[in-house]
This record gives sequence, C-alpha cells and structure tokens, in this order.
Amino acid sequence: MSPRSSALLLFKAIVLSAVVGGCGSSAATGGASATATATATASATPSGAEPSAVPSGAMKVRFLNLTDGAPAAAALDKTGHPLLPVRVEVSGAVALEVSLASNGILAVDAGGRGLSAENKDRADPFVAEIPWLPAAGAGEYTLTVTAVDEMKNFAEATVHVTVTGVPVITPLPPAMTEAQARTRVKELIQQKAHVTIPSASLQRFDFPQNPTRSRWIGAAYYKGTRYYVQIFDDLHVEWSNGPYADTAHRSPDVYLCRPLGNFKVLVVFVDYGNTGIVKADALAAVPPVVAWLNGMYTSFATSHGFSAPPMTVAADAAWVASPPVAKALLTAAQIQSLTGKNTAAYDFTIQIDLDVAGGWGVHESPEVMGPGGGFALNGCGTGPKVSAINIWSSIPSTGDLQGGLVMDFDHELSHLFGMLDDWPYTLGVAGPGGTTIDDWIPYVMFGWTDADGDGVREIEDSTPYGTSGPKP
Repeated sequence: MSPRSSALLLFKAIVLSAVVGGCGSSAATGGASATATATATASATPSGAEPSAVPSGAMKVRFLNLTDGAPAAAALDKTGHPLLPVRVEVSGAVALEVSLASNGILAVDAGGRGLSAENKDRADPFVAEIPWLPAAGAGEYTLTVTAVDEMKNFAEATVHVTVTGVPVITPLPPAMTEAQARTRVKELIQQKAHVTIPSASLQRFDFPQNPTRSRWIGAAYYKGTRYYVQIFDDLHVEWSNGPYADTAHRSPDVYLCRPLGNFKVLVVFVDYGNTGIVKADALAAVPPVVAWLNGMYTSFATSHGFSAPPMTVAADAAWVASPPVAKALLTAAQIQSLTGKNTAAYDFTIQIDLDVAGGWGVHESPEVMGPGGGFALNGCGTGPKVSAINIWSSIPSTGDLQGGLVMDFDHELSHLFGMLDDWPYTLGVAGPGGTTIDDWIPYVMFGWTDADGDGVREIEDSTPYGTSGPKP
C-alpha cells in the first residue's frame, strides 16, 4: 500500500463538495462516487439502550437506538428519501472508523457514497450517528456496523429491524439498452440545446450498492460546449453542460479546458515548516508521478488501438520556504519573486501547502475541507478575478507526499477538463512505485475513444460524434 492510504485518498476526493462559482464540487457539479466515504456526525459521549454487541479483543460495538427484532421509525428527509439515523458506540479500544452495511451491502447516501464515521478525536468510548437511507423504504433489514482500529482489528454488531413510518420504494424499471440510451442522449441534447449529436461518448455505470445511482452517461465536446447528461434507471435526467476552451484561447467565465494536447504544469510547494517534508524530497517526488500519469494516458490509448494518447502532461516544481501570507493563495507576482518561475509559461499552476493544519483550503472552507484535501479552482478561464492558482491542495505529513501528488494529477487535474465528483472511479489501479490508487480519469467521457466508428478519437475528430463539423 502507498504511504498515503487508499482511505485518505478517498477522503481527499470527497471533501471537494464546495467550490468556486456554484459548481458544487471541485469542478463542475455536486455528488460523489458510488464508493466514497460520506460525512457522519460523531461525539465522545455515550447514550442510549444496551443492545447486544460482538467484541473483537478489547473493542466492543453496540447499537444505541435500535433493538434487535423491534420496529424502527424512519422519516422522509427534505429530498424525499427515507432517513433513519443509526447511533452506535465503540468502546474498549480506539476505533479509527465505523461503517454500516444493510442486508450485506455497504450502506450509501443519496449520492452513492458509502456511509461511515471517522473518530478524528480518537475518543474511547466513541459515539457516531450514521444517516442511513433504507434503500427499499419500509420493510425488514439486517444492519451490521463494523469498527476498525489502527491495528486492523475489527469488531461488529448486528441488528434486525423493521423500518416503519415511510412508504415502500417501488423497484426500478429495467435499465435501458445501449442502443436505447444512445437514442435518448441524442434526443435530450436536441431538445435542450437544439444541437444534433448522433453518437455522443456513452458509458454505463451499474451500482448494486445503490441502484438509484445506476445510469447511462453521455458526453460530447462540441463547438465550445461540453454536453454531459446522465439518464438514471428511474428515467430522471441530470445535466452538467458548460463551455470549454483551450489554453491558447482562454475565455472569461469558462471553467473547462478541452482535454487534448500537451499541457505544462508548475507545482509550487509552500512550506509551513511543520510536516517534516524537505525541499529535495518534495521536488524529487513530482517527476515519477507525472511519468506515471502519462503512462496511464498511454495505456488507455494503446488498449483502444491508438499509438499515442491525445493528451500529455509535463511539470516543473518549485519551493517557497515559508508562506508570504499565511493561509492564502499565492499570486503570480509572489511566485515570480520567490521561485523565479513565471506562471505565464505554464498552462496550470498547482499550489501545495505543506501544513499539518491544511493551509488555505481548510481556512477558506473549514466545513468541507480537511488537511490532505484539495480544490480544483479553474481550468481555461481568464480575467482579473481568476486566481493564478488552478489547483490547490495540502499535504500534512511526509507519508502523504506521493499520495497527495497522485490525487492532484489524477483527480484534481481531471476536474479542469470536465471530470465530475459523481464520476464513478476505478478502484485498485497500479500507482507509481508499486502503490495502489483509485483512478478518477474519465477517459471515455473526455472523448478519447471513437464513438462514431470513423477511426478517429472524438476529441480530435474533424467530424466528432457523427456530426458534420468540429469546434470552430
């Protein structure tokens, strides 16, 4: 496993729930992946009844507000989903995290994110409240709560309940076929934008853990607009359309960049002096991550019959010995003065605060950002209000250095081209240096395949997606 654990990488991805300009995530929309960790509340003060628990060593788990075999009253939340908060207590050892499963499947929120609670204060006993959404509404369920400590010891407790107070949820209809989905995507874009795109990039995602998020996704970069439509199995539709540009023709009020070409990135480490990370190690960590990223792009291209990827990244790294202004984004002038690097020579600039407290992002958005998190701020927009920093993140310890860079180049950089935080990523991909990471790059949605069958990838096609003309 990499020095930065997979769980911490997931946390970094999920804290990106507030962003610039109402995007709702670190790029263009709200939501999250189907396997990411959702927010839950926790305290160190135990309360409630005394249901049975299954111990593992010294650690014990018990449900506080549910009794085995008894009814449990749920209510509809403000979005119309059935909600039953589940309160549990872990005692006898310090649990790092508590997760919940329903009928043997990971419990998820309305966005498809796995439900768990993190014991940030290392409390013992630790009390957590997990906002469980009964997937079928009223009915019988078996709930299992699992606690894990830092030594990977586990303890579980199980309870059988009958949910009452909410209606039974009707099962979803059969999913569309690929042909039906392609036709529907074409119809929807025509109805909404009066543009005909016969063969948008199309991908299917099935989420057994949360069938309400199973869907078809269609996307197309066409004549300055990135079309992005999600057709869920209950037939409701969600849009994430927006303008895109390229780095040579940046435009006001344009967030996204076209995912095509060679991009040069400047990584600026800002040392707060409390992580133990030294300059030489930080600068040396960047080239292997960038080489790995380009390898990922190349592997996808060759696996689809192309000799080279449609996009590559090159990077330089610089060091700022102490922040010129604490908990702030650097300006282009400060970067020039402190590092000798001119941001105008690069397509994107990444600021990484080396700070146990999280630096700018935690100060700016304490409700959604924690140390080790990151924001994608802007891709190809321009103007006096656009920051010199395209991506900000923080790295809180030496063990997080490589993992933080991987997430910046895999996850945050992908946001600048249109990746959304509800994009279902690929678990367990080979990372740099023999590590394992989760890959968020939406290769297909970026137009990196031949959707219309003419032998040319859509993002570089003169007649993309079966249309008669490209981006002007």
